[in-house]
Amino acid sequence: MKLGYARVSKEEQADSLPAQVARLRAAGCDRIVEEMESGKVDTRPGLAEVILEVRSGRVAELVITRADRLGRNAAFADELLALCGIQGVKVTAIDGGTIEAASPQGFMQARILTTMAEVESRMLSLRLRRQFEQYRSQGRHLRRRKPFGYRGGANHRLEPHPEHWPQALKVLVRLRELGSFSAVMRELPSWCSWTPASPNLQAWFYNPCIRGHVGHLLQKGSGKSWNQQWGEIHYDQHPPLIGEADWQELAMYLRRPSNTFLGRGREARHGLTGLLSCAACGHSLRRNNSGNTAWWRCRHRLCEEKGAIREPDAMPLAVAACVAAADRLAAAYAMPADEDPAVAAKRRDLEQLEGLARRNPAISSACVELRKEIDSLIRRPKVAPELAGYAERISDPEFFAGATPEEQRALFGAVLETLAVGPTGEVRAQPRSW
Repeated sequence: MKLGYARVSKEEQADSLPAQVARLRAAGCDRIVEEMESGKVDTRPGLAEVILEVRSGRVAELVITRADRLGRNAAFADELLALCGIQGVKVTAIDGGTIEAASPQGFMQARILTTMAEVESRMLSLRLRRQFEQYRSQGRHLRRRKPFGYRGGANHRLEPHPEHWPQALKVLVRLRELGSFSAVMRELPSWCSWTPASPNLQAWFYNPCIRGHVGHLLQKGSGKSWNQQWGEIHYDQHPPLIGEADWQELAMYLRRPSNTFLGRGREARHGLTGLLSCAACGHSLRRNNSGNTAWWRCRHRLCEEKGAIREPDAMPLAVAACVAAADRLAAAYAMPADEDPAVAAKRRDLEQLEGLARRNPAISSACVELRKEIDSLIRRPKVAPELAGYAERISDPEFFAGATPEEQRALFGAVLETLAVGPTGEVRAQPRSW
């Protein structure tokens, strides 16, 4: 049998596949195997079928249009040609002549052809990588799908979508009001043209694009939620849907374990719910009554050292940890912000420039521009003023006695990440990082 093999790499090249098939048919092929797959992939179904036919001994001649149709991996293509030589199969390239892999000269010719095909593929990949590196440095958005609220603008940059931009702003407003991705997702079909699943809505919220940045080289194993990792992020490339500071505040609000302590009427059942966790396994403790005393216990079946503590003992410890965290918060807010080394260098340049401006008023405008640049580089305080406002209320332990469970839980969650409880009731507080 005279077997033909035709291959193209991408759907964009599909129009050239019939031309290959026609040339193979004109060469007298009894059967033609065709497929659409990259030459870098060795596990191609069509090529596997060709190998099976060669091994069966039913093939007398294998016909291809060019040697690179067998693949862009020189080592794999050489093995296939060596197999054809062992089976006595003649390999013919319409645009290259007969490849006699069984003879030393034919083996050298085959090795040169397959090596050149791999070199060509690697050079193409190198050019593409360099081109995409340049595009990323220019702040271009290279993905086909644009984040909801945006559309492609000039020079591949994002710009507000005239119809979707107001809806995207409303999505952020509803996230702040409802505090849940699932709750917002359920109401979207009634007023929004975008109806994603809850994980996709969360991925959209975490995408740097809605903050005006462009992320590249997303690590596939990092998932769609809070663990998303980007290889590169280029900042302030287009109009943001939400500012960075507002996004950080909203993200902290959305990540808090609110649903674990809200009842059917959306009221907080207890101030400690969702705050206490097991020091051994990390799972949240559950509340139950034993006699006349309420206990918080770990109910995870695989935990060997289940954390447990009496509620009368847990509340004073939680209040003390909250007050201590509030004191550290107030101290951190009172500290002056660290000055960026770049700002210090520019301040020295400004002093020299101002000295020159006193002798040459023509460069006064340069001093004004340098002052503006320094103001833009000054770091913000480590602690936001909104969080610092909690310190005044939390510092008074008597406040907790008259606060509602919902107010207690809100204050606990503002400054504490969790309270890890051991099997004998020991507690280790983990404050939030500011």
